[in-house]
Amino acid sequence: MPSGSRKPSRVIAGRVIKPYGILGWVRVEVLSANPERFRPGNAFLVEGREETLVLEAARGGPGSLLVKFRGVDDRSRASELAGEYLMITPEQMGEPPPGSYWEHDLLRLRVFDVGGRCLGEVMEVMETGANDVLVVRDEAGEERLIPLIEEVVVEIDLPGERMVIRPLPGLL
Repeated sequence: MPSGSRKPSRVIAGRVIKPYGILGWVRVEVLSANPERFRPGNAFLVEGREETLVLEAARGGPGSLLVKFRGVDDRSRASELAGEYLMITPEQMGEPPPGSYWEHDLLRLRVFDVGGRCLGEVMEVMETGANDVLVVRDEAGEERLIPLIEEVVVEIDLPGERMVIRPLPGLL
């Protein structure tokens, strides 16, 4: 697999829920962990369209915001955006906090146990209440759930596109 081939070309930052008022404002479900993502001047790609929206103003709290995009000036235009995902490029995300990784960086990593046995590839990162869980699928299509915790994950090598784990008793 060529280096960087597993990175998606776009990452979801939010979803337009519905219009708000008559002046083009919309309610947006925030799906980004970066609190700076919804600052005026930031641009978003609308999933499935060749359209870029530039944030003019935002207000609200965690989870959802009221957002105004440049050029979206009435309820009719705001209604057209309902249900649309707001995307950014991985480069717009910047670097993750020290000691952490963006979910999309973990997708397609090959997972090995400390003995060198390949367990499969990371297909999904599930968010749970306690910790994230990796869905790892082997060549036969069998899936394993691997907790993304320090006691299990020994090494994450993004350039080498691999992860090494030390399974807890009974995990595999």
